[in-house]
Amino acid sequence: MGLMDALGIGMKGLNAAQTSIDVAGQNISNANTEGYSRKKVDLQAASVNNEVYGQKGYGVDVTAIVRVRDAFLDRQIWEQSGDSGMTTELDNAYIHLENILKEPTDNGLAATLNKFWASWQDLANAPANLSARESVRSAGTILASSFHDVYKQIEDYGLSMNNPLAQNAKTVNDLTGQIYLLNEKISGVEARPGEKANDSRDQRDMLVAKLGKLIDVQTVEDEHGRILITSGGNLIVGTSESLKISTYGVDETLSDGSKSTSLRLKFEESGKAFTPRSGALAGIMTARSDVLASYKEKLNTLVKSIVTQVNNVHTLGYNLNKQTGVAFFDGAHTKASDISISDAVAGDVSNIAAAAGGKITDVASFQVAGGVPSSLTPTLDLKAINSSYQDLAQGKVQVTLTGAGPTFTPSTVLQEGAGKDYIIDYAKGTITFINYARYAAAANVKVQFSYNTTGFPGNGNGENAASLAKVRLVKAMSADSNGGFTQSVSEFYAAVVGKMGIDKNENKSRKETKEFLITQMVSEQASISGVSLDEEMTNMIKYQNSYKASAKYIQTISQMMEVLMSIQ
Repeated sequence: MGLMDALGIGMKGLNAAQTSIDVAGQNISNANTEGYSRKKVDLQAASVNNEVYGQKGYGVDVTAIVRVRDAFLDRQIWEQSGDSGMTTELDNAYIHLENILKEPTDNGLAATLNKFWASWQDLANAPANLSARESVRSAGTILASSFHDVYKQIEDYGLSMNNPLAQNAKTVNDLTGQIYLLNEKISGVEARPGEKANDSRDQRDMLVAKLGKLIDVQTVEDEHGRILITSGGNLIVGTSESLKISTYGVDETLSDGSKSTSLRLKFEESGKAFTPRSGALAGIMTARSDVLASYKEKLNTLVKSIVTQVNNVHTLGYNLNKQTGVAFFDGAHTKASDISISDAVAGDVSNIAAAAGGKITDVASFQVAGGVPSSLTPTLDLKAINSSYQDLAQGKVQVTLTGAGPTFTPSTVLQEGAGKDYIIDYAKGTITFINYARYAAAANVKVQFSYNTTGFPGNGNGENAASLAKVRLVKAMSADSNGGFTQSVSEFYAAVVGKMGIDKNENKSRKETKEFLITQMVSEQASISGVSLDEEMTNMIKYQNSYKASAKYIQTISQMMEVLMSIQ
């Protein structure tokens, strides 16, 4: 090896030391930069094969500047971030539900239900007292209003999720678009021999981490350094494009009768529905479609049972007008969104049936002699047929046309109500036919109904009110495998609230577990890729000494060359 080659060795040493110092400086400068991965210089001894005494070496070559990072940890963090994002959104939903139900507080549904049942007990103690009846009507109205309010708040909260769903969908598009552009940049840089797109890879990793919080991400890197990303079984960042998602609306009719739109996700180009498996977007969609929908359904089940059970007992009793068969709640409205007290009770508290009533008999049924009564005497008096046929049970009367008419076919069930086919006086046991233009002359009809067998026991009787107060204890919900019921309305609602607490705590536990795992993995990644200032300062001293030594080596070779050149 000649002196010129020796100078080359020195220059390579200077270059290696200078490059190492530059990288150390870059590391120190970015010690607090988010997403920055520590860089290191890969050095390799340069050698030649034609020396007489064997390979002596030809200095050092800088082969690459590489990131120090664990790619496997990155993929684990990205996948766990999706679960964390989902459980976070579900946790928000449970917190909102708790705030809506307000349990256990004096303003919650449980307290309102207790006041409703207590009002019946108070009425049982003073059945002739109009103030006690006013209290029952007021408690029923407040109960209905409370159900409306709770249901509407849950409904509104579900609709409010449209905004974060749309905003997060836009963020997903921004991230996937940037990741695609970085893929192209990285593949272009690394197509040149020996070059590494370190900073671009850092930027891309940060973007994928952010994307992983919004949707589930599964990644694979191709031979050109591009990351291909799938989510929900769909390729969203490929080699030639990134697929954009958008929202589309599904029209809904709200509990107040108004129209609204609930947003869903789809791919812009194909229109195919997009359903992420985890991440904040999946959490929002699951919270709305599963969690909120489930509790709305449970509220509807509770209300239907309350309306049915209260009406079943109430219609058996007698009101102050000596009538029976009157419903307390409107039997046509059995959902949390529309429950209401009946028009009869709303219009007159005397219609509240506090007194013990008769027992409903088996269904009575007979063909009306002569068919539909004439328009001159349109009323069919059931008492005239049998003196017991009075105090009819509401909802238990059915009139069937058995002969063909102008607009009817045989065996058509006629409809009760003004402007329809007939109206009924339940207490007197009379059926009045209307709209005669719709019947054939003397069309045959069949009547079947249920009626009460005992009479009005007096204003001072509160036995039916006492029975209504005990409805809260009757096990008439949650059928078991044998068809028996296992819960009362009070127990059912307590179970609903309890289940919400359990669901919330289970989700919170999953959320905290995911967050702990992510924290551990991020900490482990930081120990690998993070910058240690002490280490970098030590490296700086080492590289500085290497630089000095290489410079001294060059100086020595230079002096040797001067000696050689001075020989005459």
